[in-house]
Amino acid sequence: MGKARTTSRLLTRSMVAAAAVAAVGISAGGTAFAASDPADATPENIVLTPAKHADTAQSFTWRTGSKVTGGQVHIRKAGTKSWRVVNAKLNEELVSAGVPTRTHSATIDELKPGTRYEYYVGNAAEASRTYTFTTAGAAGDPFSFIYFGDAQNDIAEKWSPVVTQAFQRFPDAVGTVNAGDLVDVGSDDSEWTEWFGAMNGYSQTRNVIAAPGNHEFKDNSFLKQWKSNFEFPGDGPVAATKAAKGMTDGEKQTAAYEAQMQIALDETAYYTDYQGVRFISLNASRSEAIPLFTPANLPECHVACPNPTELWLTMQRQWLDAALRNNPNKWAVAVFHQPVFSAAEGRDEADLRAAWLPVFERDDIDLVLMGHDHNYVRGYVDADKTNKPGVTTGPVYTVAVSGPKYYEPAPADDNTWTQNGATQVTSAAHTSTFQGITVSKDQIHYESVVAGKWDGQSTTDVPVGGTLDAFTITKYDDGEKYVTEAGKPVPAPKSTGKVSPRRTADEVDAQEPAEVRLGHSVAGTLGGPTVAQPGPTTVNPTTGAVYLADGTGTGKGRVEALDPATGKVTGSFEAGAPIKDLSYDAAFNGVLVVYQDGRIASFVVTPGHFGDPYIPPIPTGLPVVSTQYDAYTGQVFLATADGKVVWLDENFQPVGQANIGAGLSAIRLDDATGVLYVAYGNGLRLYETRNGMKELAEYKLDAGVGALDVDTNSGIAYVGHTTGGLSIVDLVRGKVTSLEKGKPVAGVGVDPRRGMIYLAGGTKASGTTKSGTTKSGTTASATKVTVVGRDQAPAIDASPVSKIAVAGDTVTFDAAAHAFPAPSVSWEKRERNGKWVEIRHADGNVLKVSATQEGDGTQYRAVYRNVIDGKRYSTHSASATLRVVPKRGHGA
Repeated sequence: MGKARTTSRLLTRSMVAAAAVAAVGISAGGTAFAASDPADATPENIVLTPAKHADTAQSFTWRTGSKVTGGQVHIRKAGTKSWRVVNAKLNEELVSAGVPTRTHSATIDELKPGTRYEYYVGNAAEASRTYTFTTAGAAGDPFSFIYFGDAQNDIAEKWSPVVTQAFQRFPDAVGTVNAGDLVDVGSDDSEWTEWFGAMNGYSQTRNVIAAPGNHEFKDNSFLKQWKSNFEFPGDGPVAATKAAKGMTDGEKQTAAYEAQMQIALDETAYYTDYQGVRFISLNASRSEAIPLFTPANLPECHVACPNPTELWLTMQRQWLDAALRNNPNKWAVAVFHQPVFSAAEGRDEADLRAAWLPVFERDDIDLVLMGHDHNYVRGYVDADKTNKPGVTTGPVYTVAVSGPKYYEPAPADDNTWTQNGATQVTSAAHTSTFQGITVSKDQIHYESVVAGKWDGQSTTDVPVGGTLDAFTITKYDDGEKYVTEAGKPVPAPKSTGKVSPRRTADEVDAQEPAEVRLGHSVAGTLGGPTVAQPGPTTVNPTTGAVYLADGTGTGKGRVEALDPATGKVTGSFEAGAPIKDLSYDAAFNGVLVVYQDGRIASFVVTPGHFGDPYIPPIPTGLPVVSTQYDAYTGQVFLATADGKVVWLDENFQPVGQANIGAGLSAIRLDDATGVLYVAYGNGLRLYETRNGMKELAEYKLDAGVGALDVDTNSGIAYVGHTTGGLSIVDLVRGKVTSLEKGKPVAGVGVDPRRGMIYLAGGTKASGTTKSGTTKSGTTASATKVTVVGRDQAPAIDASPVSKIAVAGDTVTFDAAAHAFPAPSVSWEKRERNGKWVEIRHADGNVLKVSATQEGDGTQYRAVYRNVIDGKRYSTHSASATLRVVPKRGHGA
């Protein structure tokens, strides 16, 4: 937002008096008026937004003409005479209905908790009416808020009545929580004028919490309107700091992205603490946010470069985990737009779910409020189910829409919930709702109310104004939590005790893994495939699933999904004809298939729809051997048997070609950089597809180059040879090593996160050391897939979570890590402010501890270790604190 003013322009005494006697409120749901000329100082679109600590601070924003460069907030405790005057900062110039405008923002601190204040905004020329608000009170004091899904369309005509209904139903609501897509076009200020018009009379007196949706980015990639309209806390993700000396190109680019992402996430990823609840907003848009989080002067990088979308999600995931683990409040609520479990047909935010769902589950957030899918769904993860009907534990996930736009729902028995271990409790399509949520010391009561059935196709019989869904979350002081459906009794607590107020040591963050010199060795085999001959291979980097195609020249092109942990086949489909090449594409969560007759096709790999055609087989008229799709440009790349790479535009029309040479066998594309890896004859070449197909590098390899896959994160290419063996190309250091030659390699698939490489067709079980010499082994069966591991120090996948337990109970802590060679694990504990001590005989991912009063405040962490070339490596997890309360009837 803009710079703060350094001088004060106080209102005249007569204007102060006039404002003080003005009406304390205005009628709700009125029309918002746009500035008439750039000099118009009339305050409009006045909105309250919470500060980081809502009990002692409050933020204010309003709009005027662009020439109005001074503004103040006048505030006083209700019923007193003296006004405190605070200068507002000036935000950037925008255009509203053809008139240049700008907003003014101020955050006022040093307020008293639970106190009613009067305020007005403006300057010497114009001042608003006087409004009132009340600061947040003490944790445990009851309050309610309203949750809105997407408003987006027909705001004045069809969303404004929903707002009115909501506040009539929940008149004491302290504010609203909005799950994105407040408007349809984020750059269209007339739509924002309608939104503020619908909120007129409410936004001036109650807080607005909101997360941006993809439509806030529409024609407005830099969220200028969003950041001008709202003043949210600046406590979001912060870029990591690292000395620039010795950085690789990828590390330099990562640092640049993170610095820009910190700016981009400001006021879109944030949290505020309100009366015992930590409200957390996240920015779930990815492709729409690329212009926002891409630095203007991005350092050049071609290999081992960061994937910015993954970095965007990871940066928020790490911040989210810290915000939840260090939450001083009893409750936590997250709001964002795109859902972790989609409610509409054909939608699946798989990367979002993989990044954030584990954090919600492990840190046991209470409510996750989402939108985007224009349906209503509420449910839970199956692992949180209890043996009592209508009673669960763990987080509650909801998707809602408040506006009149609807999407078709996914089938009730086959959707992203059922396919990913979750259950829908209540759902309704073609139905607009609002939700009233009441928070007290030990309970959250949630009620969803039908607000509209605008297209006459609602799937619920509940009438407008009726309760569609209701449940209660109960959390006792002893840490027990239950989610009970309406009408179900709440289980009694095991204890009446409370957690001791004694301070414990601060939690320790998870340790980053040490860097290890590049080296590979064979880890074993996957013995479960049933295809006639293992052939083209690829890996889903999100799930780790290995996809293996039949490599024979006959048959119907069977493709199997293999569990990398067990080697067992978890699914299969027939592509219809023999397959030449297979590669995973995250753009549609599926595999690209090249048939041996030159046709191309794609199939989804989503559970429940595994093998469903995404694009049916397309004749190309070319002898295609491999294909890749660039989601960023929309181009399709085809590699042909006669040595050419042809690229097509998004309409599948040829736009260029490059002559590579004889023996062209496979291509792979780095989505982040646009670098195309081309395997041919006895070499590997790299081309910049977004820079005129400029050749970047060439590596000479042994003859018989065939299958190819690339770990773009680490900058390592893996090339299988039809004559036998695997070439490992270190793209960062320009070195090539190889596994000892054995049987031909027909397929190569890489799991970049876990550092595992899967070779189909059989190869001798041997590997290289750092010097390039080999480690001897045995020959793998041709009917199995050989697994090769890249040396890695332990990396923490999951840390234990702090818990409250009743004395005498058994408490379970768990952690997870990956490494190669596989790590051993031990556990350590630290009593209050003491030293870390290893726990004897604790050598698994799960630690069971008997809760005792003496052990109250003890911290636990897992330590993972492995040995690589004689050197020991260890990495510890984040710590978790155990708080112990006495048994029921044994005092506090």
